[in-house]
Amino acid sequence: MRALWKSLILLMVTACLIPCVYPSTREYEIKAGFIYNFFRFVQWPKSTNSWTLGILGSDPFEGGLREFESRPLGGKTIVIKTVTSAKDAKSCDAVYIGPSESGRLDNTLAALRGTPVLSISDIPEFADKGGAIALTTESNRIRFVVNLDTLKQSELKANSKMLQLASRTITADTNRDEIWAAVTFPGRDEDVAAFRALLSH
Repeated sequence: MRALWKSLILLMVTACLIPCVYPSTREYEIKAGFIYNFFRFVQWPKSTNSWTLGILGSDPFEGGLREFESRPLGGKTIVIKTVTSAKDAKSCDAVYIGPSESGRLDNTLAALRGTPVLSISDIPEFADKGGAIALTTESNRIRFVVNLDTLKQSELKANSKMLQLASRTITADTNRDEIWAAVTFPGRDEDVAAFRALLSH
């Protein structure tokens, strides 16, 4: 009887744990898909043969972003690099800022301001604080918010159709049409199919 109770307790504990673990894993699989596609739909001021994605702080993807290195995109490779400071991140094309950096976020974004580095994070209010692209959760689905002013300061441009899929775009510029023109390039409907698929999850 005691063995039976132990078995039942184990099953109950396992049943409680699985719903917690699986959604977190799935969440970061989807977020990784977004980050991968941002390389497809963002233009940097200088063209290179590869992109470097830095990871600053804790890595909730648990190394999953390194799978990008085996998946070239548009003829370019993606190199994943662990960075320890905003200064190191300046050598990257993009940087994912992990949750552990929330207490230093203002200083980190100040250091990156005006550099051609696409900053990405799921730290709360990331884009409102000056980050380029924030990954958010809305109605149990992953969405993204874009700070147009940060793109402009960084001399980065994004596919206009991708930006139309953002849940929100941020700018302090009173002439929204002018800044939109400064930070976008024309996109084709078929190019954003990957984003539409991600948004449906």
